[in-house]
Amino acid sequence: MGVLRYKIFRDLWTNKSRTLQVVLIIGIGAAAIGMIIGTRALFIPGMADLWRSQNPAMINLFVGPPISQDDLYALKNVDGVVDIEGLSSTTIEWRLSPQDDWSSGNLTARADYEHQKLNKLELLEGNWPSGKVIDGGQDTETYFKIPPGGTVYFRVNDREYHFEIGGKVYDQLVQPAYLGGNAQFYATQDQYERLVGDRNFNQVMVTAAKYDETKVTELADRLQAKVEKQGRSSGRMITDPNKHFFQDQMDGLFFLLGILGALSLVLGLLLVYNTVNALIAQQVDQIGIMKAVGARTWQVLRLYLLTILVYGFLALLIALPLGILGAQAIIRWLGSSFGANMGSFEVSPLAVEVMVAITLLAPLLASLLPVFNGSRITVREAISTYGLGTDTGLLERLLARVKYISRLFLITISNTFRHKWRVFLLQISLVMSGLIFMMVISVQDSVTYTIRDVMFSILNADVTFVLQRAERIEYVEQLALSNPKVQAVEMWGLTNVTLRPKGQPESEDDESATLFGVPLPTQLYGYQLRGGRWLDPQDTYAIVLNQQLAKDVGVGLGDWVTVKYGDRGERDWRVVGLVFDPIITASANVPRDVLLRDLDVVGRAGTVWIKTTDGNNLQSQIATAKDLRAFFKQNNVDISPQRGVFGIGGDSTLQTGNTLIGQFAFIVILLGVMAVIIGTVGSIALSGALSLSVMERRREIGVMRAIGASSWTIARLFIGEGLILGWLSWLIALPLSMPAGRVMVQALGAAFNLDIVYKYTPNGAILWLIIITILSIIASWLPARSATRISVRESLAYQ
Repeated sequence: MGVLRYKIFRDLWTNKSRTLQVVLIIGIGAAAIGMIIGTRALFIPGMADLWRSQNPAMINLFVGPPISQDDLYALKNVDGVVDIEGLSSTTIEWRLSPQDDWSSGNLTARADYEHQKLNKLELLEGNWPSGKVIDGGQDTETYFKIPPGGTVYFRVNDREYHFEIGGKVYDQLVQPAYLGGNAQFYATQDQYERLVGDRNFNQVMVTAAKYDETKVTELADRLQAKVEKQGRSSGRMITDPNKHFFQDQMDGLFFLLGILGALSLVLGLLLVYNTVNALIAQQVDQIGIMKAVGARTWQVLRLYLLTILVYGFLALLIALPLGILGAQAIIRWLGSSFGANMGSFEVSPLAVEVMVAITLLAPLLASLLPVFNGSRITVREAISTYGLGTDTGLLERLLARVKYISRLFLITISNTFRHKWRVFLLQISLVMSGLIFMMVISVQDSVTYTIRDVMFSILNADVTFVLQRAERIEYVEQLALSNPKVQAVEMWGLTNVTLRPKGQPESEDDESATLFGVPLPTQLYGYQLRGGRWLDPQDTYAIVLNQQLAKDVGVGLGDWVTVKYGDRGERDWRVVGLVFDPIITASANVPRDVLLRDLDVVGRAGTVWIKTTDGNNLQSQIATAKDLRAFFKQNNVDISPQRGVFGIGGDSTLQTGNTLIGQFAFIVILLGVMAVIIGTVGSIALSGALSLSVMERRREIGVMRAIGASSWTIARLFIGEGLILGWLSWLIALPLSMPAGRVMVQALGAAFNLDIVYKYTPNGAILWLIIITILSIIASWLPARSATRISVRESLAYQ
C-alpha cells in the first residue's frame, strides 16, 4: 500500500466517529433527494399509466331523468362521438348485520362488465357481479371490513335486501375511503333495477377520436343540446385522458418536498465543509512535513480530494438503499391510500444517477475551498503553529469580568462560541431543522383551525340532512322542534348553477357554483363578510358571493351576474356582498323564498340544518343524528342516504370536519418525513461540531484533568455546549417560523384549491424545544464521553 493511500486509510479508520458522521450526513441528504425524485419519477407516471389503462372518458354527462339504451344509441350518432357508454349510480345505505347502524354507500351498475369501453373497472379478485352476488370496491375489505364472500344488507326506498360480496373492483374515479369516500358496490343492471326500480343510465361516458380541449368542448355542447331537447337536465365534466386528474396537486406537493430535500443536502454539506476545514487545521503540521520532504501542492490537493471521494463513495453505499427503499415505501403507501396497486418493485434510474452525482461530486465542491487553501500552506507557515491558542475575543474578555456566576458555566459559553464561523454554519443547519419542523406543525394546526374553528364558526348547525325530495318547510321545522334534542332548525334551498357576468353570452367557461337559498334571518350560518353587506329579508334579487367565486367570475360589489338553473332558465342577480368560506369556495347565497319561487317549489326545501343540545361532543352528535333520522322516518319525512350537506363524513358536522382534516393526513405525513430527515441531519451536524471541538481541545482537556477536573465536569462542558447551540437555534427559528409557516400554508392551499387560514399556535415551538433539547443531549453525549476518556498523558502527548 502506498504512503498516500495508507494515510487516507489511517485518517478514516483512526477517526471512525468523524468518518461515520460525514458519511451519514452526505448519505442521508442524498437519500432524501433520491427518495423524492424516485417517488415522483415512478408514482406520477404510474398514476398516468393506470389512468390511461382504464381508457378514461373525455366527456362525462350527468343526466336526469336517466336515459335508456335507445337514447344512448341516438347520442352515438352525434358527429364526433367515437365511443359512448352509460352507467347507473345512486346512493344507498348498507350494513353488515341487522344489529349494525346503517352507513352511506354508493351503488353502480354497468351494462356489460366483460366488455367495458370507457372508465374501465378492474376486477382485482373474484368474479363480476351476477345473480345474488355483487362486488365491492377496493376499500371494502381493508377500510370497511366487508369480507369477500360475506353478506351485506342494503336499504333502498325503505326496503331491505341482502347480497353476497363476490369480488373486489378497482375504480380510480371514486373518492378513496382514506380520504373520506363512501363504500362502493357494483351490481348488474338487473340487480340495480331490482333495488332502485330503474335500469336506465344517469351518466353517459363519451370519447372522441383525439383529445383537443376546444373540439371536445364543442362536442359536449352538441350532446347537451340534444339531451336538453328531450326535456332532461344535464351537467358535465371534461377530462384529459392523458393526464391524471390529481397530477397537478401531486406535482405541487413533490416540488415542495424536493425543496426540503435540497435543503437537507445543503445543511449536510455545511457540515462537510466544517469537518474538512477542521481536518486541514488539525493536520497543518503534517502538510508542512509533506511539503518539507518534497510534496507538491497538487499532490497534497489530490490526497485530500481522494479522502473526500472515499467519504462520498461510503455515503453512496448508504444513500442508494435508503433512497430506493424509501421511495418504494412512499409509493406503496400513497398507492394504498388511493386504493391503487402500484405494481412490482422498481428502481428509478434518474434517482440513482442523482444520488451517485450528489454523493461523489457535492462533497468535493463543498470541500474545494478549504482543501485548496490547505494545500497551499508553506513549510514556514506550517511549522510556525504551536502551543495552545492564546487569542481572545470580545466575548471571552467580557466573560472574564463576570462575577458571581459559576466559572464552569462561563467557560462553557466561551468554548461554545470559540469558532464563530463554525457556529454560524452549524446554526444554519439547526435553525433550518427547527424551522421546517415548525412549518409542518403549522400546516397541521392551520388545517385543523380552518375546519374545526373557522368552518364551524360559519356553519353553526350540528346536524345536516339532505331530503329525498323537497318537503313543506313549515311542517318539517315544526316537526324537528318537537324533538327535545333540537334547539333550532332551518330549511335551506340548495341547487347547482352556473354564473357569468350579466350581458355576457353563455359559454362553457361559465363558473359552476353551489347556490344556497338562505332563510332570513338565519341563526345557523355565521357569515364572514369581506365586503358589502349580508342579505336582508326584504331583498329580492340580491346575491352574496364567496370572494373566491367572485374573483373567478370577474365581478365585484354592485355588479350583476346571470345565474342559470340548468334547464329551469336563468335570472339576473345583483352582488351586494362578498363572504369568506374556506371549504366551499364556489358558493353563492340568495334569499331562500326568492330562489324557491324561481325553482317553482314555493314553500318547500330539500335540506335541513339543525342545532342540537349536544354542543361539541362528537359521540353525542352522532347518536342524536341517528335518532333524528329515525324520528323523521317515523313521521314520513324521507332522508337521503347521503350523509350531510357535504356528502362526506356523516350527518354530524363534527364527523364531516374530522373527515376533511383526515384528507390532509397524507400531506402532513410526507412533510413530517422530511422534517425528521432534516432533524436527523441537524443532530448529526451538532454531534460532528462537538466531536471536532474535542479533537481540537485535547491539550486543554489534559490541562483541566491535571489540575483536578473530574470526568463529570468535562462531560458537562460539552453537554452544555450542545444545549446552548440547540437552544440558540430554537430562539432564532421561532420568529422565522411564523412567516415561513404562512407561506407554506398558502402554497398548499393554492395547490389543493382551498382557502386555508393560517393559524399560529405554540405547539410546534414547544415540541421542537423538547426535541432539540433531547437531540442536543444525545448528540453531545458521545463527544462528551470521548472527552472524559482522555488521560493527562494522552492529551499532552497528542500531536
